[in-house]
Amino acid sequence: MAAKQTPAPVTDRANPKIQRWEDLGLTLIHHFLSESEEATMVAAFHAADPRTGGKKRLSQHFGYHFDYTTFGASDTHFTPLPAYIAALLPRLPIQTNLPDQFTVQYYPPGSGIPPHVDTHSMFDEELYSVSFGSSVPMVFKKCGSNDARKMRLPKRSLLSSETEITACQTHTPVPGANGSPMASPSTESTNQSSQDGAPEEDLSSWEVLLPSRSLLLMTGPSRYGYTHGIKSRRTDVIDGQTVQREGRYSITMRTTRRGDKIGCNCSYPGVCDARVREELERDAARSQ
Repeated sequence: MAAKQTPAPVTDRANPKIQRWEDLGLTLIHHFLSESEEATMVAAFHAADPRTGGKKRLSQHFGYHFDYTTFGASDTHFTPLPAYIAALLPRLPIQTNLPDQFTVQYYPPGSGIPPHVDTHSMFDEELYSVSFGSSVPMVFKKCGSNDARKMRLPKRSLLSSETEITACQTHTPVPGANGSPMASPSTESTNQSSQDGAPEEDLSSWEVLLPSRSLLLMTGPSRYGYTHGIKSRRTDVIDGQTVQREGRYSITMRTTRRGDKIGCNCSYPGVCDARVREELERDAARSQ
């Protein structure tokens, strides 16, 4: 069997800090933050919530709060942007469609993010992630029939499933993996393919190193047709060296859709929440 090829980025000739995987709609900007900005962000996060010793992810929401029941943005909960986030907006590569929903998260050493696809219908195409603190590899994997099957499984109640702690305003526990509508790959769902007769697919996957103080932009296939996640582990191999993973922070930035703009017409109907919803509604109507 031929070895799988890892997609190779193209470095921008005018700005070597920018790498692009053009066929995938993926852009990585190195040194997007200065060391001073990083220090300010870490201090601001822990001024709002000094807890760092636990094993739970800590979340803070700004702009329109992420809604873990609709996987969109709240219509009623809004927190003004702190100066450190507002200062980033004029530097984003796409200025015609700026984000209005921001989730800042702290990940304790060794923690990860389950593979997921962020909601298609409730947010615009551009999905930004600022990384600071520890550098980590992010795994991208092309969605296949198993991912489509998981999209059609009954979703667990987010308020009764495994939770995380939010430090914003009310300290209400909230769960979630960066706003994913897909079922998290828990032990149950990961092993289910061998239990229900559906074989695991041999789909392409690869890792993209997210350096500290970098910006990742997902559009096109990387936004709609690939899962992304971070493996839970204590160490990573970076440039051939085993590196201890420390605490990591991220800012996820999205642009909300409202009213008749909610929906999606992407090329990945199997993992598109809008298409799945339409499919389930048709099936329910036929069964009546």
